[in-house]
Amino acid sequence: MKWFRWGSVLLLLAVAAGCTSDVGYSGVDNVWRADAAPVWETGKTTETDVIDALGPPSQLIALDQETVYYYLRERRKGYGVFLLAYNWKSQDLVYDRAIFFFDKNGKLTKHSYSLEALPYEEEAE
Repeated sequence: MKWFRWGSVLLLLAVAAGCTSDVGYSGVDNVWRADAAPVWETGKTTETDVIDALGPPSQLIALDQETVYYYLRERRKGYGVFLLAYNWKSQDLVYDRAIFFFDKNGKLTKHSYSLEALPYEEEAE
C-alpha cells in the first residue's frame, strides 16, 4: 500500500508540473538593419522617404519645433517551470530602435539606431 501512495504522489506531481518556453517578436520590421538598408541624408531625406522605406512608426512624437518618428522591434525569450509548490520564470527582452527627428518642413535633422541590434529577418508573406 505504501508504494501506491508514493506512486500517486509522483503521478500528481508529474501531472501538475509543467515547463514553458516562449520566443516572440513584436513591433515593426527592423528594415534599418537589412543588408540593403536605406541611406538617410540630413537636410535631404523627408518624412515621406522614411515612411516609404520603413512604414508607419511605432510612435509619433510632436515636439515644439520637431517631429520624432520612433520605430521599435522587440524580441522576447522566456523560460519557466511550473510545479505544484514552486514556480519559476525568466524572460529576456531585447529592443531594437530607430529614431528620426524632422524639422517643421519635414526634413531630417538627425537620426540614430540603438546599440542593441536584432538581425533583420524578412517575414514570409
